[in-house]
Amino acid sequence: MAYQNDFLNERRKQWLRAISKVQLQAGGTWYTADIQTKEIQGTSVVIIAVCSALDNVATTITASRLVDTRNVVALQQSENIAKVSGQGVMIKFTLPIVEA
Repeated sequence: MAYQNDFLNERRKQWLRAISKVQLQAGGTWYTADIQTKEIQGTSVVIIAVCSALDNVATTITASRLVDTRNVVALQQSENIAKVSGQGVMIKFTLPIVEA
């Protein structure tokens, strides 16, 4: 038994609409990034965000997460990204939504 493609395509659209925030953690503080694009590419939800609050800060990004419209964390992952002051921050999430 398998899900139909139309059903999965609609689920991808729902997930895309549900994600409202991208956040990055640095120095123990969560920073909200500006979502630049949210789209479906094939079977994946792809989200690109920029966090200008960290542009002029030398720091290490220790985590990233996606937050939904209910303010519930949908995904969180550990990071170890060192950056220097003056270096911008852009993050891309590619989330395949497929039947396993």
